[in-house]
Amino acid sequence: MSDDEVTITLSRDQALVLSHWLYTVMGTRSFDGIVDEDPAVWSALYRITGAVDAEPLIFARDYGQRLDEARGRLCSELGEEFVASRIASKDDDLLHASLCQARS
Repeated sequence: MSDDEVTITLSRDQALVLSHWLYTVMGTRSFDGIVDEDPAVWSALYRITGAVDAEPLIFARDYGQRLDEARGRLCSELGEEFVASRIASKDDDLLHASLCQARS
């Protein structure tokens, strides 16, 4: 790695949830409008998307189940109180729809 690069490490659960979220929001008017305020951000987003989308798990038959389980584990790590506070504080449908929901 050169001095001009930064390494970001994500758990498999984080990469799966982030990949799905990026796939869902990239290309929407509200998300793209935010990013277009600083077009240079697209460079980092494309790099991150390429890295997390390289995971072959997206083709698994049980992808939806694995995604739900990963969301549940990550929400548990964040804690019920944090998740509830984020949901309660958001009016923006784009962000609200992507926040963790209670999983059993």
